[in-house]
Amino acid sequence: MNDSTGLEQNTRDPVIVFGAASFLNDMGSDLIAPIWPTFLRNHIGLDLFQVGVVDGLALTITALSKLMSGYLSDRTQKRKIFITLGYLLSVIGRLGFFISYTFYQILTWKSMDRLGKIRGPPRDAIVASETETGERGRAFGVLRSLDTAGAVVGATISYLLFVYIGYLGIILLAAIPGICSVILVSVLIKEKKGKDVFKGVTFRGLDRNLKLFLFSSLLFALGTYSYSFLILYSQGFGFGEAVLPLLYLLFTFVYAVSSYPFGRISDTIGRKPILLLAFLFLIMTSGWALIVQDWFTVVIMFIFFGLMQGALDPVQTSYISDLTEENRRASILGAFQLVIGLCALPAGAIIGYLWEYLYSAAAFQYSLILCGIAIITLVFVKEKSSENVM
Repeated sequence: MNDSTGLEQNTRDPVIVFGAASFLNDMGSDLIAPIWPTFLRNHIGLDLFQVGVVDGLALTITALSKLMSGYLSDRTQKRKIFITLGYLLSVIGRLGFFISYTFYQILTWKSMDRLGKIRGPPRDAIVASETETGERGRAFGVLRSLDTAGAVVGATISYLLFVYIGYLGIILLAAIPGICSVILVSVLIKEKKGKDVFKGVTFRGLDRNLKLFLFSSLLFALGTYSYSFLILYSQGFGFGEAVLPLLYLLFTFVYAVSSYPFGRISDTIGRKPILLLAFLFLIMTSGWALIVQDWFTVVIMFIFFGLMQGALDPVQTSYISDLTEENRRASILGAFQLVIGLCALPAGAIIGYLWEYLYSAAAFQYSLILCGIAIITLVFVKEKSSENVM
């Protein structure tokens, strides 16, 4: 392959390499994720409001880091350094959980872990630049499927080993696949020389429908809760600490197997129908919680929640990539993720407050209202014609 293509193909296809790195990184991340809510609640001693703040701040830090890396990546026309550093920061942050005993220590190391998300926009910009518009849903679907397949493997290992090595043993084990992802990207990704063009982070001149979509996504983000709340909610239906990882495993499995089909279908029928479906899945999750009666109906909630993530993640990224030009794609992806991520802290705090100081149903009712408004807004977004999408 000629070096002018920028990235060697076949064994060094960027989608496959990044997919493998994401698989390994998420294996490490999701060794911890199934035990995270009870680790915070039972091991560290946080209340539900503090859990909401931790998860919300984590997503906000994620968003800020993505804006920063998207801007710097476009500014310098360098991608790989931010991707590699991002994986490394996540490994360091997770190791910090091992020495954490207080709310503020958890906030610090969780922020470090999420700062590792600086890898997102530069990575997505490389993938978008290496794929045609009509193939982006497939490409990002593959990436998300491999990402969440790693989460399934990690959650399974966590479930099998937790009773033997406990919280701290799982946290130490989680560092190993993360280190492997750093090595993989460092060795196999070759960066092409970027164009000497930069427009900066601005929404000026963007498609009107993308701006409307941004507003709809903002409302949806304000009404979205983290999986931690569902895990803790499930404890009220007889699920013990050793069994709760199975619910998280179900969520990640559904997420993994649905990401590629949803992404691929969006290449054919358009992004908007799949995004509407994603919004509806969260409404179904919240609505189901309001009528839940026993442990079996809790299981259905996790299926809906997994389908929501599977439909949302690859299609959002594909849609934004479709409507932005290459030389500022990482910046716009980062800016979009900033706006959405900034909603996570107030969303987590509001939902956690309603749950802790009123009642759990109030949190789900709040989510239903905002998601309903988000769907109405999304209906007015007009997509490109099919000939431009395919």
